[in-house]
Amino acid sequence: MKLQTLLDGARYLGQAEGDRKAYSVFDTDNHYLLLGPTQDGYFLNLVDKDSPEVITKAFAGKKVTAGEVRKNSKRPDLFDKSFASLSALYVMVALRRARKLKQRRGKSLVFKIK
Repeated sequence: MKLQTLLDGARYLGQAEGDRKAYSVFDTDNHYLLLGPTQDGYFLNLVDKDSPEVITKAFAGKKVTAGEVRKNSKRPDLFDKSFASLSALYVMVALRRARKLKQRRGKSLVFKIK
């Protein structure tokens, strides 16, 4: 993928609230983009377009953490990188296919998949 085309046609989908930050989610032809604030600017994570469907199929109606998605999704190619599963869960929140719960499992955030 060329950097020059990364943001072509990006359409804002909404926000997903984390514990300390709000993440903006955009839709492009090839990926979802998760944009989050840092102390000096922003970071950008790419989320594969297949991720929400894979998570929904595997975990519909369940409460999950990012670690559980990474370990139990049967698609390690989608969630092998650091924060890939958490980024995908935030995209699902923006798509209204999941919601972040107030409860925790240890230090992990818990999401309810619709």
